[in-house]
Amino acid sequence: MKGNFFYLKLGSCIVSLREKKKISQEKLAFLSGVDRTYISRIEKGYANPTVKVIEKIATALRVKIHSLFRIKNI
Repeated sequence: MKGNFFYLKLGSCIVSLREKKKISQEKLAFLSGVDRTYISRIEKGYANPTVKVIEKIATALRVKIHSLFRIKNI
């Protein structure tokens, strides 16, 4: 579980931004070109997305890529 800490926090940031913008996983998948099931796995911390995938998600959410890495309370 320790190794997944980063991925859990990344997923949490994506969920938070997605919900704040009232975007469903399906809509995010469409906008980013990333499969909805893969987005689900990223949000749950089960996947190890590439920088390219993270960039696609950030672009679809209309945020700078570093916004997905705001890890607080470490």
